[in-house]
Amino acid sequence: MHRFIFPFSLFLSSCLLFIIQPMVAKILLPVYGGTPAVWSVCMLFFQGLLLVAYGYAWVLSRFAGTRSWRLLHVGICVLSLCFLPLAFSPQAASGVPEVSILGGLLLQLGLPLLVVGSSAPLLQYAYSQTGSKKSADPYFLYAASNAGSLLALLSYPWLVERFSTISQQFAGWNIVYLLYLASMLWILVAVRYQPLVINQEKVAALGWKRTFSWIFLSFIPCSLMLGVTFYITTDVAATPLFWVLPLALYLLSFVLMFAPKPLISLAWVERNILFFLIFPILAFIMGANQIQAWQLIAAHLSAFFMLALLCHGRLVQSRPPVMQLTAFYFCLALGGVLAGVFNGFLAPRLFAHAYEYPLVILLAMFCIPLAKNTKGYLLPVLALLLLTVNYFLPSTGWLAFAKNNHMAEIIIFTGILLWAKNTQVLLLSMAILFMFIFMPWFKPVNVLAQQRNFYGVKQVFAQAGAHVLISQSTIHGFQMVGEKTQQNGAGAYYGSILPVVKRMQSLYQPLHALVIGLGTGIMACQFRAQDVCSIVEIDQQVIDIARDPRLFTFLRDCPAKASLIQDDGRLAVMRTQDAANELLVVDAFNSDAIPVHLLTLEAFALYKQKISANGVILVNISNRHLHILPVLIAAGRQLDMIVLHKKESANPRLGQLASEWALLTSNEPLAGSLLGKNGWRFVTDVQRIVWTDDYSNLLPLLKWQ
Repeated sequence: MHRFIFPFSLFLSSCLLFIIQPMVAKILLPVYGGTPAVWSVCMLFFQGLLLVAYGYAWVLSRFAGTRSWRLLHVGICVLSLCFLPLAFSPQAASGVPEVSILGGLLLQLGLPLLVVGSSAPLLQYAYSQTGSKKSADPYFLYAASNAGSLLALLSYPWLVERFSTISQQFAGWNIVYLLYLASMLWILVAVRYQPLVINQEKVAALGWKRTFSWIFLSFIPCSLMLGVTFYITTDVAATPLFWVLPLALYLLSFVLMFAPKPLISLAWVERNILFFLIFPILAFIMGANQIQAWQLIAAHLSAFFMLALLCHGRLVQSRPPVMQLTAFYFCLALGGVLAGVFNGFLAPRLFAHAYEYPLVILLAMFCIPLAKNTKGYLLPVLALLLLTVNYFLPSTGWLAFAKNNHMAEIIIFTGILLWAKNTQVLLLSMAILFMFIFMPWFKPVNVLAQQRNFYGVKQVFAQAGAHVLISQSTIHGFQMVGEKTQQNGAGAYYGSILPVVKRMQSLYQPLHALVIGLGTGIMACQFRAQDVCSIVEIDQQVIDIARDPRLFTFLRDCPAKASLIQDDGRLAVMRTQDAANELLVVDAFNSDAIPVHLLTLEAFALYKQKISANGVILVNISNRHLHILPVLIAAGRQLDMIVLHKKESANPRLGQLASEWALLTSNEPLAGSLLGKNGWRFVTDVQRIVWTDDYSNLLPLLKWQ
């Protein structure tokens, strides 16, 4: 019976704890603008919760005998029933968004999740006192715990999210929680226990070096998980699918390494770890915009998984006797919390770019088993000299080809892989390479501004006679230096829709327009002085950049004096009057990441409600990674609207970038007047994918080539 009830309870607790994470994060996304940072803050909450839960389990393990700690935990379990049925209703608050998210999660979800979170160490500690066959080494239960977590995560995007609404998901969670409490009460009341007999002579004291190594080996994979998640979701989309994949790999590494007979040996991981680092570092060198989405995701996730296996394998090797089990898990939780604080709270304030991810990759070099005291620092010296010379060489002739194709960086990286024979040389050489890759001082262009906050990374470059705004790896607008303004607003992505705006202006005097997404403010120049234009932007840093005349002058010089609204696009639209605008433009991408909540059926129903009967919705669907048109086709068909599509190649002579737009309207004469003109076509595509606030799935939309 013991061999069944303990793993079963651990399995349920892990499912409950990890399936609720994407649930609450998905609810929070539309409230906080769809930013990928929402997931980092949610992870910080759950890591902090685990730290408190593991500390609670450690306190219980200090009780003499078995009766006292069991009675106390029974009381806590019964008290948690007062918080059922568990639900979550976030409210956006002014001030620091991270604090608002953490406070809401704590107040609404705290005690039941504390009970669930304490299960892993507490049930292993309890099992060690049952006198069962494997009670002296209950760490195998941790593999069962993580298997439940892994199953819950993998089932969420493909099963739970697809076939149930958020309210149904919480209802199911409450039912499973009651089942979990019943199994826990059986374990605490019906199972017979005997106190551990501790031979102090055989138990080594926990020195600071050992505890620090546990914390460090826990910090590295957890920080890498958050870093790679932010990297992927910022450039593709903030969605449960891309939250779940890194976390599932993180848990899988626990399952494999804590299993009695691991399927992947630590020795094999140690021998091959550098091979798996080749592809993500080459992606760093070449740039994310040179690589397909699936290749980028596969490269970074495979490297992260191998580093997680390495660190967790080292943890298994150093695990203590059962009487120090709760202290061991507390150190693991502390490492996770430190990673959450570093990635979710400190990094956006300390770094102007997403430097935490490559920085922790460098720290992971300490875990790679190379010689530590072998002398010979020729390689880092050569790396510094070659990269410095490469930086100062002129970009002419064959040198331009070499610099544009990053030949110096590739040569240095190859040398590191072949000749770095000790930890210090590997770390120092890789740090020099990363410095030249990531630091703005060594960029081939002049960095005028680089800022970061909760909503992402923004950079303004001076390049080819223009000021260019870039988010992550995507251009979001530019202005030629010395040019007072682009009077018609046809630059960058917006030349494609200028004929539509002109057509609307011929019909409406004045034209009332609402634009979601500011960028550099180019769109404002498409409107006349008499037009009424409002632009919604959630990120204050973007507003400050667009208003700074040293960077861009569109908002200052364009005829239309657009009013700026700092808010989430969907919430701002919700606050406008019905039928108040003839034109609504959705252009709110952060890098190529999709704000999913702005593209759901409910969102388009709201847009239709807020435009006039003959109004137009324009959506910028330009994206390197995703084919978004099927989502708009489905929304248009559901709302009985005509859907037009336009895909236009870049035109450097006119300062226009390649772009793709969709137009939705109920105005048949207007749609007819646009058909066949300026590249607009009626959409006849068969593929339709309906997104709702309760359901979205990116896999069918990925561009694999």
